[in-house]
Amino acid sequence: MSDLAKRTVFGSLFVIVVIGSILLNYWAFFAVMFVTVSIGSQEVSKLMLKEEKNTLTPWVIILPTLFFALSVIFPSIAHILQVILLLVPVLIALFSTKYSFEKVVVSYWTAMFFVALPCILMMKLYRNAPVDTVAGKYLIIMLFCLIWINDIFAYLTGMAIGKHKLFERISPKKTIEGSMGGLIMTILTAFFVNHYWLKMMDDWKMMGMAMVVVVFGSLGDLCESMMKRQAGVKDSGNVIPGHGGILDRFDATFLAVPFVYCYLMLL
Repeated sequence: MSDLAKRTVFGSLFVIVVIGSILLNYWAFFAVMFVTVSIGSQEVSKLMLKEEKNTLTPWVIILPTLFFALSVIFPSIAHILQVILLLVPVLIALFSTKYSFEKVVVSYWTAMFFVALPCILMMKLYRNAPVDTVAGKYLIIMLFCLIWINDIFAYLTGMAIGKHKLFERISPKKTIEGSMGGLIMTILTAFFVNHYWLKMMDDWKMMGMAMVVVVFGSLGDLCESMMKRQAGVKDSGNVIPGHGGILDRFDATFLAVPFVYCYLMLL
């Protein structure tokens, strides 16, 4: 199978699994996000840890996954559980004579805040979306679609007319022209889908949400590229053939979701 065929087949399967779980029900989406947090946390340990990864990786996976699951299943006591789980890595570092504070705490907190927290917020938006006209699941689907549209058109525009590098030190292939093309198409898509179909919120607010998605989604992509560059790897993993790992597919989502959540709360 050629690289293009592999990317097409497994990319389509990825979209079917994510969108299908959202449409099916809350707990199907929870299951997908649970797997996402588990594998994403493992990939964080791969990028953030080196000689320590064989012994620390299980904890880097367990704590963020527990952080996600307990916050979703027991929302009434989520804040207490979250505080406890956030402090556990500090205690591990305190009593460890083998691993440095930076390695232990930074790897755990990166997994918790960069992977687990966005997934928790998506579950919150699914169940209690701050919009009246549609169910929360359609807001989540809209978020994913806007992120994917930005990725696709940033790539296509960059390939066609891209000349000026956006952030060469971290991601040499990204261009300013590509980023602008992605931004324009994402905003236009958000407007037309909202105005003529979903009518989820005021058109200007929807276009504002699209801008938040593009800006912070692009930053999320750059952050993950920075982590991979520092770790000296091309992909965060190989769980999705032709596409890399969970972080490679969700990097934009992980950073965009918290800021979209704040944007919606402020509205």
